[in-house]
Amino acid sequence: MKCLPTVFAALVLLPVTVFGQDSTPFHKGQWAAQFQAGAAFGSLGFIKFRSPTHALVLDLRISGSHREELGKDSTGASQLDVLLSVASVQARFGWRRYAGDGNRTKVVSHYSFGMLAGFGHSVYALRQTGHSQSNGWTVGAFGDLGGTYLLTPKFGVGALATAELTYGNSVLKASSGGGSRDWSIGGSAVNAALVATLYF
Repeated sequence: MKCLPTVFAALVLLPVTVFGQDSTPFHKGQWAAQFQAGAAFGSLGFIKFRSPTHALVLDLRISGSHREELGKDSTGASQLDVLLSVASVQARFGWRRYAGDGNRTKVVSHYSFGMLAGFGHSVYALRQTGHSQSNGWTVGAFGDLGGTYLLTPKFGVGALATAELTYGNSVLKASSGGGSRDWSIGGSAVNAALVATLYF
């Protein structure tokens, strides 16, 4: 386990040494499915190779949670005191550049850039005060840098570091009749994730 940080860092920094070498084991028209797992998200992506070194990437990220807290009324019967439900979906579309050292290489590096868009919905309810709900959307741009080790010609594992810049707008409505509208600009410098890829 102690070697995992070293392996992770090596895969992320791999493009620094590999780019400039333009031969990979992929081919035009090939498809791949990419699965990400990180500290804060998971995603499913699809890759369409337009050449051995260039591809289109579509990545889907879906997350959600639901929580309820039950209490007792004056008769001892159960009742719902608190409800919190959150769901969000985000889609990313971009262009990816691959590099490797020959058709039989075990290691390929890549970088991507593109656009993102997402939608979020949340509901919060308290028995004493009523409920509120929020709907919001985000748009922005992203870039990533990573490397993949091909265990077989059809399966590879690797690491990916992603940065993004987003603009968001949301509307909050309360059962009391009140509401508000908010906007925000945000971003992240580096989100690291482990990646598994299936090539077809």
